Amino acid sequence: MESTLVHQRTTTYQKHVIASTASGFVLENMDIMFLSFTLSSIISELHISSAAAGWIGTITNFGMLVGGVIFGILADRIGRIKTFSHTIFIFALATGAMYFANNLVLIYICRFLAGVGAGGEYGIGMAIIAESFPRHQVGKITSVASIGGQVGALVAAFLAAWILPSFGWHTLFLFGIVPVILTYFVRRHLKESPSFLNAQPTKKPTITALEMP
Repeated sequence: MESTLVHQRTTTYQKHVIASTASGFVLENMDIMFLSFTLSSIISELHISSAAAGWIGTITNFGMLVGGVIFGILADRIGRIKTFSHTIFIFALATGAMYFANNLVLIYICRFLAGVGAGGEYGIGMAIIAESFPRHQVGKITSVASIGGQVGALVAAFLAAWILPSFGWHTLFLFGIVPVILTYFVRRHLKESPSFLNAQPTKKPTITALEMP
């Protein structure tokens, strides 16, 4: 049995898991890096102090902490896939909403919500991977998916270099709405893992990861 698992080929479903989680990490880190590239422009345009600007990042990180806790609990109750898509939707809309933020309070609100979504997305993405692959592959797959974070930083740098000089920081954040497209893919191609379904109060016949398409 162990030999069969070791040599098992990656299924179509597992490829969808890798694509979805890696894409989520790309878009999450892209959003985080947007703030790094635009902070000086925000300070200049809104005439805020360095201390007030520093709170933008702090509030984002606090939102990630809150999101990780809340959505972690929610994922155990309503499912990983549904919650995963919700987190992507939240941080995408909150990032896109920065386009309309014309004062510090609105920026704080948008960044907190973006952090909430991003914090939940990362943890749930890792949980989906852990439940979709044999234990001996989880370390490798999570590492592969996490490369998406570095890709996201590169994408953010490219977009910043292209957009900021001509269109300003508001327009850069508008690209943060793109992850909404990923929620459609997630809901269409991913489903709850056997370990999650088998743990639900209403028991269904036990299934294993090998039975997933």
